[in-house]
Amino acid sequence: MSSAELAQLAAAAGLPRLSDKHLDQLQQSAASARELADKLPKDLHWTEELALTFRLPRPAGDPPKSEQ
Repeated sequence: MSSAELAQLAAAAGLPRLSDKHLDQLQQSAASARELADKLPKDLHWTEELALTFRLPRPAGDPPKSEQ
């Protein structure tokens, strides 16, 4: 990625005044993100996607909805 492309990427992220050192770090980060993204499966059906769900405990004294 050229320095002009890096500066454009930084500006798009709201970081228009990064130093050369920080632009180098941005380039390394972008390359790492691209590498990790390439490892993700691209042909998953929506039913195969991992879905994390969380259930919070009911506050004490609140009856279940079926009892209301």
